[in-house]
Amino acid sequence: MRLCIADPPYPPMFAERRDDPEGPVRLTMRSRARRWYGDGPRSASDAAAADFHPEAGAWDDLTTHRQLLLQLVEDFDGWAIATTQDGLGAYHPLPVSARVMVWHKPNGIPGGGRILSRWEPVILYVPEGRRDRDGERVADVLTANPPARGFAGAKPAAWTRWVLAALGYQPDQDTLVDLFPGSGAVAAAADGLLL
Repeated sequence: MRLCIADPPYPPMFAERRDDPEGPVRLTMRSRARRWYGDGPRSASDAAAADFHPEAGAWDDLTTHRQLLLQLVEDFDGWAIATTQDGLGAYHPLPVSARVMVWHKPNGIPGGGRILSRWEPVILYVPEGRRDRDGERVADVLTANPPARGFAGAKPAAWTRWVLAALGYQPDQDTLVDLFPGSGAVAAAADGLLL
């Protein structure tokens, strides 16, 4: 089977602002893609930078995320998409058999808002024929800290092994594609399953 893990630049953050208490509410957008992977503004306290991608700004368009979902449905038997809580809407409506799993990050990076974000959703589409109880049972929640250093957006090896187990990955039978290879963590964790 053809399986895919997609960890694209996350959708932008939207917020409602009222500059004047009597005035209208306006919608603002803050880029995550350009900030972490492009030419957007970054603060001195930001974690390590990822590789620069001149087309990073395309991921600030929600239709780019929808096109990714459609590509995965068309080209792969099973897949996973890493995103944010507020980014889930960029992928709706989901295929009927898709699931949302939770990566709980006890020491996740604090954001600028009142609510500390300690989890990220993973949209998962298990291949048909691997959705039954045969094989390893996988919880829909993983508690694992992000890597302490390195590539911005990198996932820990435990994350990759968890997603691959949920997909029913069989190294000797499946082709695995990492659409956004970044740090190479997905390939390294998948190679570790061959040992």
